[in-house]
Amino acid sequence: MSLLKFGRRTLWVLAVLVLAGFFASGEAVDLMALDEAIFGVDRPRITGTFFDIQHHSSTEAIYWNYQAAAFTDEMWEQKVEEIADLGMEYIVVMSVALHYHAFYPSEILPMFPLAAEDPIKAVLEAAQRRGVKVFLGAGFFGDWTNPWESFTDRTVRERTRLFIKEMSERYGHYESFYGFYWPNELGIDGYFPQQFINHVKECNAWAKEYLPRAKTLIAPYGTNKVKADDRYVAQLKELGVDIIAYQDEVGVMKTDPDQLYGIFKKLKEAHDKTDVALWADMEIFTFSSGSAYSGALLPADINRIRLQLKELAPFVEEIICYQYIGLMDKPGSLAPLGPVSAQQLYVDYVNYLEGLPTIKM
Repeated sequence: MSLLKFGRRTLWVLAVLVLAGFFASGEAVDLMALDEAIFGVDRPRITGTFFDIQHHSSTEAIYWNYQAAAFTDEMWEQKVEEIADLGMEYIVVMSVALHYHAFYPSEILPMFPLAAEDPIKAVLEAAQRRGVKVFLGAGFFGDWTNPWESFTDRTVRERTRLFIKEMSERYGHYESFYGFYWPNELGIDGYFPQQFINHVKECNAWAKEYLPRAKTLIAPYGTNKVKADDRYVAQLKELGVDIIAYQDEVGVMKTDPDQLYGIFKKLKEAHDKTDVALWADMEIFTFSSGSAYSGALLPADINRIRLQLKELAPFVEEIICYQYIGLMDKPGSLAPLGPVSAQQLYVDYVNYLEGLPTIKM
């Protein structure tokens, strides 16, 4: 049986099921009954995904960065089609630049060496056809490893403003261009650092100036450290963003799936006192080394992901995964991307959507 990364509570349930006779010697196991006993009958779905043109860590993305760099515009469109076919409604492009190069023909920074002429345009055009809403990430315009630079360095801050303006002018006519994502992050340690709040407010102001209809999104880490009290509620209001998609931090091994229910329940209580939408940024990866932040990113087991979905769904409006690119891949795709195990996760998730059991004996 595939029990990889089951939570503690679920392992306890399995033990009870064993005692109850689900695995009685010589008897066939009713996989659907077992499946429902563990996960329940509801099947919440992934409603969106992050989307890297190039992942910031060449080590983590060793299985797909080189493939993505060779993608044509048509191949990027194909990935959007696959995402839409799975019923996902949102795409969050992580960033439109990296390592001082842009992922589209920009007048601000030189273009990253890509086979595609304009992957951002390709994503927006395919999304427009399929009714998918796209957030464009406006960040990583300096040293991406140093978020403080984006908050304090005048050159990087001005570059951020110019990129928001340029994207608004270049792509603002696409209805699929739904909003901006601010990728430069500082972790929550009880509360948001004030410097981060100031940065977000400044970016929000530029977005409002150049593309007034744009929604704004952040996806912070430190989720299990949030103190969801009145001070935190006040910070949510001060941030001024439309949406916060909190990282569930299961992939980076900071949180167990069984802890998500309590964490997001408290977050919802705080968000209910504001106009800020509560989403989840669900991590569907694991690390090849078995240790967080070490080695390549690989697809997680579908049953661990099911536990994450189960615990998150009661509290959030949308569940955005990190990420389809490199970690889920349609078998036979015209634009293959990622390791072979990415195809397996795709198949497992499709089976899940079709109501089949994912427990394997």
